[in-house]
Amino acid sequence: MRISMAEIARRCGVSKATVSRALADDPRVKPETKEFIKAVAKQFNYEPHVIASNLARRRSKIIGVMLPDAPRTIADPFFLEYLNGVSAVLFEHGYSMLLPQVSRDNIAQTISSLAARGRVDGVVLTEPRIDDERIVFLQKSGVPFVFLGCTNSKDVAWVDGDNEGGAYLAVQELFRFGHRQIAIIIGERGLVAAQNRLRGYHRALTDLGVPLQEELIWEGDFTREGAYQAVRTRLQSGGELGASAIFASNDLMAIGAIQALREAGLRVPEDVSVIGFDGVEVGKYLTPPLTTVQQPINELGRQVAFALLEQLEKEMGIRQTTLPVQLVNVGSTTAPPKSR
Repeated sequence: MRISMAEIARRCGVSKATVSRALADDPRVKPETKEFIKAVAKQFNYEPHVIASNLARRRSKIIGVMLPDAPRTIADPFFLEYLNGVSAVLFEHGYSMLLPQVSRDNIAQTISSLAARGRVDGVVLTEPRIDDERIVFLQKSGVPFVFLGCTNSKDVAWVDGDNEGGAYLAVQELFRFGHRQIAIIIGERGLVAAQNRLRGYHRALTDLGVPLQEELIWEGDFTREGAYQAVRTRLQSGGELGASAIFASNDLMAIGAIQALREAGLRVPEDVSVIGFDGVEVGKYLTPPLTTVQQPINELGRQVAFALLEQLEKEMGIRQTTLPVQLVNVGSTTAPPKSR
């Protein structure tokens, strides 16, 4: 027998509103009344209408997930794995995702649309910028939000891998092999992650006693094509790379760098060693496999979702979490030619 909320209310001698509150564990309902209503609902196998229940609590159970715009998109293997972690946790807790189309020209409009009353319960963002206007928009909206990547704001929730520490590990590994001419291909300079990975590179060189050479800092914008062009330009302009090793600030840039090196007749790692950052799955299938700083990508996504749910469901304060990274040396690094 299927029973309605109105019938439960009649049998319990209370209003429909009280039944709705009791089934939602509203503290305004007395514990004994709540237990009685739940017992009656269980007796008749009553299941509340999910959408109606969410509307009654002014919850959409939808999370807005904003991913980078071009040239970085959801096709980036890092974001695919990260999104899998986010979605797994959200779905386990009864939430669905909305992935809006975002560009730098419509950031304010997109955030205003997401923050409109009842459309989403919270927002997940990526790649915080050094001066990030999205933070101001979201704080004014009152919608809970969390970043993948640490921010420069103390009152913002975020989850990140150890960018500075990971870059330090990469340079340290190349130094251990005997490299002293170590180039870095950096991501977009306006991003906090790019800044922190460059800081780790600087700190490692300083601690190891290697002079910093500005000409070994190459722009790559976190894309395969950006790194490919950075390496190709240096090889075409003077014929000499000027470095025996390259630390690329993500794996896609490492792949682009390797492509440019091979087109120029240089071998990896025999002529030039290369280390990436992230540990995306595709790096394992290169020849040789890509040495990289491994981030727990899926776990980053899961922790981002948990950090947002803590704000939504437990009314906890903001959380800022840094997850450890590790160097995985599987083949694309060795001693420089003159050392062998």
